[in-house]
Amino acid sequence: MKIEINKSKTIIKRVAKLGVLIASANILFSSCMKDLDNKIDETRVTDASFWKTEQHLLMGVNYLYTFLPGIGENSAANWTDDSRSTGNNSISDGSRLVPNGSGDYTSNYQLIRAVNTVLEKAEKMSLDAVVITKYSAEARFFRAYAYGELLKRFGGMPIITRTMDLGDELLQAPRGTRDEVVNLIYSDLDYAIQNLPEASATKSTDYGRINKSVAQALKVRLALFEGTFEKYHQFGDAKKHLTIAKNTANDIISSGYFKLFTYGANPEKSYYYLFQKEGNGYANKEVILPRLYGKDMTDRISTHNYSRNIEQGAITPTRYLVDAYLYIDGLPREGANRSPYYKPSVSTLTEFENRDPRLAMTVFKTGDTYINGSKYQPMFSFTQTGYKTFKYFNDTDWVNQASFNEHKIIRYPEVLLSYAEAVYELDGNISDTDLNKSLNIVRERAGMPKLTNAFALDHQLNVLEEIRRERRVEFAMEGEHRYWDIIRWKIAEKVLPLPTLGIQFFKGEYAEQPVVSLTPEGYVIAQTAATRKFDPARDYLWPLPISELSLNPNLVQNPKWQ
Repeated sequence: MKIEINKSKTIIKRVAKLGVLIASANILFSSCMKDLDNKIDETRVTDASFWKTEQHLLMGVNYLYTFLPGIGENSAANWTDDSRSTGNNSISDGSRLVPNGSGDYTSNYQLIRAVNTVLEKAEKMSLDAVVITKYSAEARFFRAYAYGELLKRFGGMPIITRTMDLGDELLQAPRGTRDEVVNLIYSDLDYAIQNLPEASATKSTDYGRINKSVAQALKVRLALFEGTFEKYHQFGDAKKHLTIAKNTANDIISSGYFKLFTYGANPEKSYYYLFQKEGNGYANKEVILPRLYGKDMTDRISTHNYSRNIEQGAITPTRYLVDAYLYIDGLPREGANRSPYYKPSVSTLTEFENRDPRLAMTVFKTGDTYINGSKYQPMFSFTQTGYKTFKYFNDTDWVNQASFNEHKIIRYPEVLLSYAEAVYELDGNISDTDLNKSLNIVRERAGMPKLTNAFALDHQLNVLEEIRRERRVEFAMEGEHRYWDIIRWKIAEKVLPLPTLGIQFFKGEYAEQPVVSLTPEGYVIAQTAATRKFDPARDYLWPLPISELSLNPNLVQNPKWQ
């Protein structure tokens, strides 16, 4: 298993080089790093000469940040029933095969290797113990992050907590148990929580660095995942993990530091501006963990072209996502308790009327500002569903083909909604008081009515389903949220085999007249049910890559992946 071979000089040179590059963008890292590229000749860096100063240690830790997911990874929404690209997705439709290699496997072990290198080198450095502890705590956050990504995909994995040389017995380590991996994650995150500064003590120049609250938020995410996964897949001690999720989320809430973003110039569209440049930066107390790109071409870390990706159909909404949004009275579009605001569509605009405002800030509708200031018209150019994604789209960025808009990896609403879900999953109910301190804060920003137990009872709503719905619409088109939710709730086998449907087709509204397949109700069929499947005995875990199985005979493939 090629996960930690100790090629020290190569690793150190890579760390130094990336650290120097990242250091030049002081938006992400301390200004003390500004001139390091003038002080270190990276072509002459060696293991013996590098790990000497605090700046060296900082550079080593900075390298770990390059493993954070970028904005392009929002396209993981295509793994679900909420989104699709311009073609079929093998994760979503169940057609994938065992891969020879997998970046999801190797990149996480590369991160683990880099963390272990930093931890071991830090221990031997002649620095103040406080400094070493701080950077070690940052590094251990990243190891927890990597093992969390491995756990969600593959289950129990080999546990590697030190660097290795050729011939090391750990190169053929067997898989650790699921509990062993989770315990390591908790241990690393607890160390980070105990030894990193509070978010409130983080300087603006350190915006984007890991602090105590970031570690707490990741612990909430992973504990909720494990608790509900164990509960609905019927094994383990679900209550233990759900309690951790609830209590840790409550700690973050009780700190009083975080709050939802409000755009002062247009508060009703705060959710839209959250994903524009107005929602970037230290002053926004909603973003717990961002992936930063910089400010402009002269002060940059890197750039992305996400608005072009959106325009070209990298991620497009489906019928199921659009239907999930409530009407402004808090009632759904479908079912026996359908809102009285519902009316049959006579155009593509009808379904946006009197709906949760987040729908129109997530999905393009006729008349929205589009490319070069044009007005959006429903189309099938680069979209098989007839919808296009509005969230994160920026006309200026599209023209420039470059953007510095940050990617919001963890937002405060996730903590709030995770608290509500953990409470309900533990107790089988949730009080109005707890709803008001969590879910209803999210709804208030959106301009939606509060969810109360009386309202749910009067309208035959399932409170747990409404908590789940809130997660779905709040984080729509934001990467992997929906996928891991349907995996941990064990509903993937119900939702993924359904046909992928799109917009309701009204012939006269389109600039081009495409040939599309339609349901009897007139909804576009982007992929038929005949080509979609999900095997519950196999697909709740991902396959280990063939290359890793051949390198390590002690690895065992996940069930039914042959």
